[in-house]
Amino acid sequence: MIESYSHEQLLAWVNEASSDPSHILIVSLPRRGRRQGFLHRSARDARSQAMEFQSFDPDLVKFESIRPAMSEEIARDPIKGKLLFEELL
Repeated sequence: MIESYSHEQLLAWVNEASSDPSHILIVSLPRRGRRQGFLHRSARDARSQAMEFQSFDPDLVKFESIRPAMSEEIARDPIKGKLLFEELL
């Protein structure tokens, strides 16, 4: 998906995101065999971090998805933008 976007397309993708509350960005770290989820204040914040990850070598960090956070996930991590979970691939 966003792996093939140009820098301008990524900027547009970030800017079109709403400020919906609390979204989770999920990425994988292929070399480490791990998947991580980060809690953000909004869809826009989550997309912005996804864009930052795309500037890295895709062998190191791969975008997976962004989704709204569930209430129990928000309750578990009151500080938005932090690592919410890490698991094995």
